[in-house]
Amino acid sequence: MNPEQIYTLINNGSLPGSSRNPSLKETHISWIILTGEFAYKIKRPVKYSFLDFSTLEKRKYYCYEELRLNKRLAPEMYLKVLPVKAGMLGIRGTVNNDETMDFAVQMKRMDNRLEMDRLLKEDKVKSDQIINLAEKLADFHKSTDIIYEYFDTENLQKMYGDIQSLIPFLKEKASGHWDMKIAKCVDISERFLKSNREFIDERIRKGFRRDCHGDLNSSNIFLYENHPVIFDCIEFNEEFRQIDILNEIAFLCVDIEFFGKKEISERLWKEYKGYYGLKDTPQSRKLFMYYKSYRANVRAKVTLISAKKMKTGNSSEKINDALKYLSLMEGYAGYVSRQLK
Repeated sequence: MNPEQIYTLINNGSLPGSSRNPSLKETHISWIILTGEFAYKIKRPVKYSFLDFSTLEKRKYYCYEELRLNKRLAPEMYLKVLPVKAGMLGIRGTVNNDETMDFAVQMKRMDNRLEMDRLLKEDKVKSDQIINLAEKLADFHKSTDIIYEYFDTENLQKMYGDIQSLIPFLKEKASGHWDMKIAKCVDISERFLKSNREFIDERIRKGFRRDCHGDLNSSNIFLYENHPVIFDCIEFNEEFRQIDILNEIAFLCVDIEFFGKKEISERLWKEYKGYYGLKDTPQSRKLFMYYKSYRANVRAKVTLISAKKMKTGNSSEKINDALKYLSLMEGYAGYVSRQLK
């Protein structure tokens, strides 16, 4: 589908269930149509280095993958895959009304007031909610598929170092010698990966690399009173999802600490270790801190790219967010560096 057809579907089309006053949320890879009861996610016909939604068959396949994978953690939210037909758009004459133009993942609308990132900002996250979240994540990681294939740490280092391409933009927008700080972190990453390759491989042999969520940040979690709902896992790229469980938990801990809630991050980590039965050895702690540095690096990079695309004068908030992630990255990398000596 194209943007014009999406707008036609919203303004004049026919959606299952209550569809009064639908609204649209857009990302660079999807359109999400919101109604009172449901959300309908339609993939854009795009192709990037990390995903390929360029054909109808591929979009259909990844819709069903999204449904399958997200039912692991949010079965009550992910309902079905629906064909988007010409008749739903009110198209007449030129095509058969039963012609399938695309596919949509139908989801139940959840309570946006319970989004974890919103609750973190409002300082409303409760202790029992963190305990429930830690237990659910530990149970999920223990039950999801083990991935025994080894991965290329050189590629991981390349992804860590990619942020250096944004240094010229960063120097225009912020002071603080970030070029030198970033270069130091990239060097620490390279030394860490080279000296810990054997330990990383050992963890894979022991089953710590699993088919995880892949995008575990607080905006993808609803903190209901008795149970968290974790949604929007990565379906389009196995490499992003099939990771060490420490990498997954590090992502969420970094996101929590971004909001200045270090005590909540530490509580989540402590409870998760207990439920999973992890031994917090010096080596595993060092790897966990490395993954936190890596995740803060990626979040900073994505935020800077977003700021770069914005009009001049509108990017100050994004720049400030990126600097917060860079400061976190530097702090985590400093811990790793001290352990390397």
